[in-house]
Amino acid sequence: MPLLAVSAVLAAGGAATRPFSWSATALVVVSAAVVSALAWRARPEQTPRTARLRRGAAVWSTLLVAATVWEVYAFARQPDWTRPSDEHPTLSTLLDPALEQWPLRFAGWLVWLSVGWWLVSR
Repeated sequence: MPLLAVSAVLAAGGAATRPFSWSATALVVVSAAVVSALAWRARPEQTPRTARLRRGAAVWSTLLVAATVWEVYAFARQPDWTRPSDEHPTLSTLLDPALEQWPLRFAGWLVWLSVGWWLVSR
């Protein structure tokens, strides 16, 4: 239950921030760092290493690296890091029209937090 409460508070705080502001960025970075640290400390049971697992890890790692490179490149090429750029859109810029209203931003933050937790707790 505390995890749900923390997620709701983070989502409400994130939805209350102005898109592309430093406070929104700080909330994302701090949330990702805390969840990553918790996942790093956890000792999951060892999964047997198979050829299928290695191939899957290689494919997903390649996709993750490609998406990260695209995001970093698009973000770095923006003329102003506090405003979205149509010439170099990041994923946040592309999703922003769909998440303009507060309830949708809150739901978007909840989805982002849920997916992130699912990824690091697997």
